[in-house]
Amino acid sequence: MVVIFKDTTNRVKFNLAGKKNIGTNPYIFVKLVNDMTKEAYYLYPAEIVTPRYSELRIVEGVDVNLGAKGFYTYTIYQVDADDLTDDTGLEDNIIERGKALVKDNSVTEVSYTEYTPTSNKNTTNNNTQYISI
Repeated sequence: MVVIFKDTTNRVKFNLAGKKNIGTNPYIFVKLVNDMTKEAYYLYPAEIVTPRYSELRIVEGVDVNLGAKGFYTYTIYQVDADDLTDDTGLEDNIIERGKALVKDNSVTEVSYTEYTPTSNKNTTNNNTQYISI
């Protein structure tokens, strides 16, 4: 699974070398689809190729403005044009598919450790009934 953080530069490594057609279609085109809203996002990430992997640089907020945080399905295409706006007719150019999790670092989650009763009449333990079966 790929993790993408909002409003930051993400460097994601893929094993694309064995899947790409060498000498043709020099560009990498990525489609991200939000699993809940089904909204699609497209981008041309910068690619750094090494003998073992390809590193894609995705600058969220610049290269692509993803919607809500959550789970996305990604599809990576190898294409010969750098001006595509969607993936129509690219079924034969797919080199990888998978899941991505988009996180927002600016939102912190609340952590609960234990329940502490207060003196409030509605939250004391006297207001709880236990049933034995």
